[in-house]
Amino acid sequence: MTEHDVDDIARDLIALGRTVDVPAPGPGLAAAVLDRLPEAPSAPAVTARARRRRIVVAVAVAVGLLALLATPPVRAAVSDWFGFGGVRVERGGNEAPASDVAPPGVPPSLSLTEAAATVDFPVSAPDALGDPDGVEVSDDRRMVSMSWDTDEEGVLRLDEFDATLDFSVVKVAPDVQHATVNGTDALWFDEPHEVALLEPDGTRVTHSARLAGHTLIWMTDGVTLRLEGDIEQHRAEEIAESAVAVD
Repeated sequence: MTEHDVDDIARDLIALGRTVDVPAPGPGLAAAVLDRLPEAPSAPAVTARARRRRIVVAVAVAVGLLALLATPPVRAAVSDWFGFGGVRVERGGNEAPASDVAPPGVPPSLSLTEAAATVDFPVSAPDALGDPDGVEVSDDRRMVSMSWDTDEEGVLRLDEFDATLDFSVVKVAPDVQHATVNGTDALWFDEPHEVALLEPDGTRVTHSARLAGHTLIWMTDGVTLRLEGDIEQHRAEEIAESAVAVD
């Protein structure tokens, strides 16, 4: 099995997981599972007290796992395995650049309204930054990009794409941290890392690969937003929380 086959299987499993309706487990699930476990032939009969103890242990383990998954570091780690809103995250190291990494600016090709009318997903823009200096839509209409050339923070770039589609972006980063935007999960990349676009079949768009700096990724209304620039996490979250839908 090739690496490409594994990627295909991963995408299929993710797509399936998004459509499967999994009901909440009933209160008798732990007991039902324990009843089906075979007993060793030489083991003594299980008393009612021992059975209750088993159930208590099973429930405690389940609660512990749920609590673990609720913690920010574990949620960030899970995003490594399965991706996050169309972003595939891969663990990898890179040498820090000699100077700050600035995102490329976006040419003033369209207005926000024109861009929103061109794609099939809702477009948002942060009020905290005002009108962008440049807006464009990718040739395949899968991504909207905009940028601001600020005096204090340099170039800030925002990319948006449909989070329900297969992976659109891959990031190779030494570390990823949990963040929140309007109370929902987000990812924060504090170190310089490689970023590249992906074709619909999951292969990399070679010419799109570049080194990215501080980046915040979050989702809203089924859309993934990726904010990049020479800013700290709290400032990135502040900008993200000011995003409003473009009419």
